[in-house]
Amino acid sequence: MSSSARYMTLSNLLTTVNLFGGFLSITMTVAGHYAAAGWIIILSGLFDALDGWIARALGQNSDFGLQADSLADVVSGGVAPSLLLYEYYLNGVGNHMALGLLLAFLPLLFAAFRLARFNVMTQHNGHKPYFTGMPAPMAAASLASLVILHHHFGWPILLHCIVIMTPAISFAMGSHLRYEGFPRFSFKSSAGNRFKLILFFCTLLCLFVSLYITLSVFIMLYFLSGPAKFVYDLFAERGVGEELLETEEFVVDQRLQ
Repeated sequence: MSSSARYMTLSNLLTTVNLFGGFLSITMTVAGHYAAAGWIIILSGLFDALDGWIARALGQNSDFGLQADSLADVVSGGVAPSLLLYEYYLNGVGNHMALGLLLAFLPLLFAAFRLARFNVMTQHNGHKPYFTGMPAPMAAASLASLVILHHHFGWPILLHCIVIMTPAISFAMGSHLRYEGFPRFSFKSSAGNRFKLILFFCTLLCLFVSLYITLSVFIMLYFLSGPAKFVYDLFAERGVGEELLETEEFVVDQRLQ
């Protein structure tokens, strides 16, 4: 197979669509179509999920695909949301341009950092069923959804949420919190994957019933799932440690008797 044929795969085509979505979102932001720019960021994230899933399903994984996917994510999951947030609201935060620039730069900074870390970890350890740090496309979709919701509802509190959630979601990308990956489309897999698959289809159904409410709830729950899992694992490990300590103490007492 020629080198050009290896690059012309379905998964790489979807990566190209993801990259074009980031570029298109930027042009929409510059033109002042902020809600459209936000929706395009979300759609780009869907194409990013699809290209990875198809690459694994069809055996099209490659170093080229990994690097191209990350470069596309830097645009659609880093540059596009950062520019959207800055142009939509952050350029006027505190009547000080420098503060708005700093806040708007955070999603791009941590998206690039996270994607570089992801590439290194994947090349050394292979693909994992979970993500270390909030995935850049999901983080971008979360931030874009705040713009979409404010544009639709006009609630002033959403502008405050943009200021608070921009650094919070950015730091979640750079963290070591574990986030669940895209479900595999098989009900013969593990119980955890079946649960994610059912949740995925339920979310799609709810999107048709109440698009904006479902979008906001899903995005927020996914963002919180990382810290929630960290806290749960922390208490679970502490509980296991206490049980082991009690068992060791019981064994020692039995020997002494």
